[in-house]
Amino acid sequence: MRVQALLKESLVVILLAALTPPIVSHAEITPCAAPTIEVASESGGRLQFKIQSPCRKGELVIGRYGQFVIMERFDASGDLAFQLDCFLGDREVDLTFMNNWHATNQSCSAVESALTKVAIVWRDRVDLDLHALEYAASPGSDYDRSALNPGSYQTAQSNYFHSGRSHGFMSTVSDGQQLGHNVEVYTLLRHPAEPRGLIAMAVVLAAGDNAVGREPCHNGRRAQIRVDLDVYVLEPGTNLRSYERQFAAQPCDGTPTRFVTNLVPNIVVGSARAGGTANAP
Repeated sequence: MRVQALLKESLVVILLAALTPPIVSHAEITPCAAPTIEVASESGGRLQFKIQSPCRKGELVIGRYGQFVIMERFDASGDLAFQLDCFLGDREVDLTFMNNWHATNQSCSAVESALTKVAIVWRDRVDLDLHALEYAASPGSDYDRSALNPGSYQTAQSNYFHSGRSHGFMSTVSDGQQLGHNVEVYTLLRHPAEPRGLIAMAVVLAAGDNAVGREPCHNGRRAQIRVDLDVYVLEPGTNLRSYERQFAAQPCDGTPTRFVTNLVPNIVVGSARAGGTANAP
């Protein structure tokens, strides 16, 4: 996993700073009780974590789900809540706290299995948007699912029942500013009997990205934005598939939306698995 390799050096620095307690005398050490961890399954193949630990106010928590790294911090009351999208399937979730206390008894086993998930994961502090264009939808239309128009599980479910076709939503989006990995996930509710169709996938630099010294397109005067990312496709009854890709900003040619369409496999519905006619090699 290319993104994981890029994270190792920065992760070590953060771990040393966040997980190494200050040097104090034995008289000053007050034992910190184990945190209270509540995990609930949410619709769309996600887990909601709620953690309470009053003696860990402001401290960092490192979560690992497969090779995906989550970094979250307790608030001033010692409370922490975050959502995990189970785009890697049924894998154990490891949580590490400042005193090297671990919690490893959580997994994605309880989430729905009859879903297709397509995810992009990256480390750079760049705001990328994953797009799912359902059934030849035009960019910016109602069925162009992205961070700008994420939809919801309830909306996808309603469309599923009324149209007799597969529909999805953005189950996770990111602004590219996470301490750990950034991830965006499109989750599809697949209909068991429907005509053959295509959901085209694309990646674009978000319109609001303001990375210092860089532009949202390549004009030849400044360094072109390039972002290493990993693509994951999870479907019922098949092994998880992953691809190493690199996003490159498109030329400044006046096009309002510069979609990159050769990074993420398209989803074929009706009689084939995702990527059956992949647009990514």
